[in-house]
Amino acid sequence: MADNPVLQALQTLYHDPDTAAKRRANEWLQEFQHSTEAWQTAHILLNAPDSPLEGRLFSAQTLRAKITYDLSQLPRESLPPLRDSLLNVLLPLSSPSAPTGTKAVLLQLCLAISDLALQMPEWENVVPNMIERFGTDPAMVTVLLLFLKTLPEEATNPRIPLGQDEARAILNRLVSGSAGRVLEVLTMYIQAEGVTTPIQISVFEALRSWLQAGEVAASQVAATPLFSAAFSALASDQLFDAAVDLLCDLIHETQELNDNMTVVQEIVPRVIALRGEMERYKDDPDRVRGYCRILCEAGECYQSLIVQHPGDLLPLVQAIAECAAYPDLDIVPITFYFWYALSESLERQENFSQNPAYTPILSIFSDLQSIIISHLHFPPDDEQQTAQERDEFRTFRHRMGDTLKDCCHVLGATVCLKKSYDLILSALSQPSPSWQAIEAPLFSMRSMGAEVDPNDDEVLPHIMTLLPTLPQHPKIRYASILVISRYSPWLNRHPEHLTFTLSYVSAGFEMADEQVSAAAAHAMKFICQDCTTHLVPFLPQLHMFMEGAGEKLGQEDVVEVCEAIAYIIDGMLPAEAASALSQFCSPLITRIQTLLSLSPSVPSSSVSVSEGDLEKISDMLEQIDAYLSIVRTLSPFPPSCYPSAGRIYAILDVLLEKFGGVYHISEKVGSVLRRGLIFFPAEVLVGSGVGAEGEDGNRSGGTRGGEGGLVSQLIKRMQTSFEETGYASYLWIMGKIVDKFSDMVLSSTSGGETEAAGRMVGELLGRGFESVTTSLGRLLERKVAVEIPDVMDDYVHLFLSYLIHLPPILASPLLPLALSHTLQALTCPATSIILTSVDVLALLSSHLSLSPSPSSASTFSSRASTPKNPSAVRPIFAQYARPTLSLLLKGLIADFPDEASEPIGQVLVHFAVTFGGGGEMEAWVGEALAGVGGHLVLPADKEAFLGHVHECVTNGQPEKIKYAVHGLLRAARRMRERGRQSRKSLGAV
Repeated sequence: MADNPVLQALQTLYHDPDTAAKRRANEWLQEFQHSTEAWQTAHILLNAPDSPLEGRLFSAQTLRAKITYDLSQLPRESLPPLRDSLLNVLLPLSSPSAPTGTKAVLLQLCLAISDLALQMPEWENVVPNMIERFGTDPAMVTVLLLFLKTLPEEATNPRIPLGQDEARAILNRLVSGSAGRVLEVLTMYIQAEGVTTPIQISVFEALRSWLQAGEVAASQVAATPLFSAAFSALASDQLFDAAVDLLCDLIHETQELNDNMTVVQEIVPRVIALRGEMERYKDDPDRVRGYCRILCEAGECYQSLIVQHPGDLLPLVQAIAECAAYPDLDIVPITFYFWYALSESLERQENFSQNPAYTPILSIFSDLQSIIISHLHFPPDDEQQTAQERDEFRTFRHRMGDTLKDCCHVLGATVCLKKSYDLILSALSQPSPSWQAIEAPLFSMRSMGAEVDPNDDEVLPHIMTLLPTLPQHPKIRYASILVISRYSPWLNRHPEHLTFTLSYVSAGFEMADEQVSAAAAHAMKFICQDCTTHLVPFLPQLHMFMEGAGEKLGQEDVVEVCEAIAYIIDGMLPAEAASALSQFCSPLITRIQTLLSLSPSVPSSSVSVSEGDLEKISDMLEQIDAYLSIVRTLSPFPPSCYPSAGRIYAILDVLLEKFGGVYHISEKVGSVLRRGLIFFPAEVLVGSGVGAEGEDGNRSGGTRGGEGGLVSQLIKRMQTSFEETGYASYLWIMGKIVDKFSDMVLSSTSGGETEAAGRMVGELLGRGFESVTTSLGRLLERKVAVEIPDVMDDYVHLFLSYLIHLPPILASPLLPLALSHTLQALTCPATSIILTSVDVLALLSSHLSLSPSPSSASTFSSRASTPKNPSAVRPIFAQYARPTLSLLLKGLIADFPDEASEPIGQVLVHFAVTFGGGGEMEAWVGEALAGVGGHLVLPADKEAFLGHVHECVTNGQPEKIKYAVHGLLRAARRMRERGRQSRKSLGAV
């Protein structure tokens, strides 16, 4: 038995430390499961007395998978022997001497038997037969109950290949028709003298399955001793969890109140009685959790009854409030949905807040706010928390914030805000208030901010007055500043408070606490974003702040403040905005220039900068980027800004010339260049600006000379820098240049200066593409694509931009190399790279034929009038057809995202149109599929796909190949799902 290849593969899968060997073993086992011999081998291993547990589990799982997916491999006359074999093996596996872990094998076998029963209409009276065969043997009762549990669960298994009508008929016959008999059997066992705890648990689990499937109604259960048994089982520690699960499902099935009112009337008193049990076991969190689950399930299902009969069901609401007040913060969230549902139901009642009948419930919501705020308290300073506990508590606080909003919906936001305010006053009145008692109500104010009216004049003015009087504890200051941040829309309507709030927030930067500083930056951003028009007069003050405190702040905080100020600038008129932007950015540019020691007397070749100064330069570039990320551009563009382009680029060019190989510098410069391409109009960057001259009398925008102005220098610098470093950011900027100037290049037929500029930029971009393509080729001689995914990502995006915006690139002699790079990019696992690469191939292959390609036109916003160029593309695809189809089809089947199927289908359609006539297309597809393993797609599905391709080509309907592609993808999905199920059952990695 030890030399059995299946057992050897399992040994490798479970015990070999070699990851590659594990993967090969897993693939072999999956492929084996698809074979017809797996039927016999699984039976042998399952029945062999010396078969290890791993072999038995794999065999049971294999038989289940075969019955689910491959039952058609067997003739119908083989099904009864298969059934009998499965039933016979249950007895030895149920014996007390069965090895540990056998229950997992039994579960797989019961699932297999259930799946077989659903596909074997000739097996009549399934449930009565199983009860008769196994129900009288005490050793087999647990197996019978396990089967009864799995049957209704599998009845809705979408992986079982049954038609809708067939599935409905089998469900009615096999499951629905047996529900009454199943209920009788479960009742019999629960009442049996000497019934064991495992059997009682199995009864509850089986009953849950039939309840969840909707095959047994709650009213049917209530008419049997099972109903009282479930509530009685709560007294048993061993049965408690199973009883809780069952009762929650039972209550859930009564939510159609009109159909279940009699049952509900029996359930509610028993549920309310649990309130006393919860008090009795208050020191046992596990029991309290179970009681709370039952209470909240009842509250959620019966919340409409609570609204209709608030007096009668008040004890239920009170019990759930006690759950919310429980100190274990893992239990409190169980109540959250109930409060949401009840608040929604109350809001639907007209004038509910004025109805005396609801007063006790409103009082509970008021208490709930206090309870939640008490849970918001940070632990005492002397209590140690792990990092994970701190993160979990922060997450929990934000979840509690939603329940505070529910309180606002019921009580009114002003009332809730006032209560939080009063809690702070109460804490301040104590001789030595803890910071936790002040911080928690502050946090609640922030959480409730979305519900508060921005026009509120009742509470918020008092809160704003209170904030500066609070103790100077970092946690309190942090929370106070974030309260201001949350109520920035209120500040916009009450600008008289802006002077104080700006001063208060700015002072937060001076505290020696990173969290307070970060909060201040966050608040500054939102205040400036929401109060733009009111803050223009404060720009000089903000400029002084940036000049004085900017270097004292952390970089993240500085960037956020820059974005905040940019919001103010963005709301100004263009000329004023240009002046303000210059006021804040010019000092940064000057400092960079100073650190570079740039002056007319110091050539760039002599520049030397320390590592610390490079970090400062990097930070200042990020700050410039922050301003431009918000302002973006000015329209109309002020002539006064024209010279700025040349001045700034001159500095960036030196940075790249000397330090372009420093990664963080390349990234930061690239980001600023991208913003500059958006900010400045195209005519400024090509040195043909119309309408104003620079300060030196030139229209070039102050460039450093040379034909083509800045764009010429920029393209050349990107080529050189990428060749020298191989950094992706330079390809990224090349793509942005293409996007920026494509209209100018393609519309350069109007004559005069514009035509010359467009033609010149087109030539520059063409040479730039060839340069970076060549440089990438050299890079790929030293590295494989998966080692440089960022470079491959930006390259295929760049290539796609050229194909969409500048299709003359199709005439480039380096197009074959570009295609080769694209194919190598397909080996990278990142979704973005794969999808962009297949888009490139789809668009490029659309040029194989002169006929229009509607599918491609709908996918890409390319130039509708772009002429096709088949003579340039056909030889290239003929050369790369095999690797192209191999990569696309294997990726489609194995691991490409589903969105890739449409462009892959387009490639195959274009190939069929061009190469289908001579049989080349079919031969290439056949070779590609031959390289795909049987564990990924079945041989029959490969053959079906090839047949569809042949039919489409032969009948002159290549566009229908896309349907074959979808069919192949569906087959691959089925195999992936089957593989997931297999790995889940085996526990394989």
